[in-house]
Amino acid sequence: MNVLDLFNQSMGCHLVEQTANVVDNAQRALSSGHTMLKGGNPQRISSGWAIVQPQRTTMQFKLAAKGIIYSEITRYEAFQELLHNWNGTPSILIVFDKKPVPVTNLFITYDVRCVRVCSPKGVETFDYTQEPQRDGCMTHKVLFKQRGKYV
Repeated sequence: MNVLDLFNQSMGCHLVEQTANVVDNAQRALSSGHTMLKGGNPQRISSGWAIVQPQRTTMQFKLAAKGIIYSEITRYEAFQELLHNWNGTPSILIVFDKKPVPVTNLFITYDVRCVRVCSPKGVETFDYTQEPQRDGCMTHKVLFKQRGKYV
């Protein structure tokens, strides 16, 4: 399964009508306004995180979309829980920000030795099983410090 199929089948289908154009479907899901759980005007996903897996999406930004699981934990807690209990399920780890996440920044993590965290600014890649390097990415450093709670 490629990243756009996984994204659209597990998250995008709950946010926008799917067409034959998988790139457009994913881009619309990531950049369009969506109805919020508490009502009001539709909003683009502009904060929080998501973990997209086959037939399952968990995210922090509370939309009115059915079929998505919502969580109030931090992105670091969510990513730590997933990686610490890794079972080999292909996963897309996404961090949302003010700008939409471009589809070119979506990648699947297949192995904790090559974790990919996708965001509007780019993609952080690290080996969860190793200590972070001094010039390593912030997510890896935070997760490494938190690991003591999980080990």
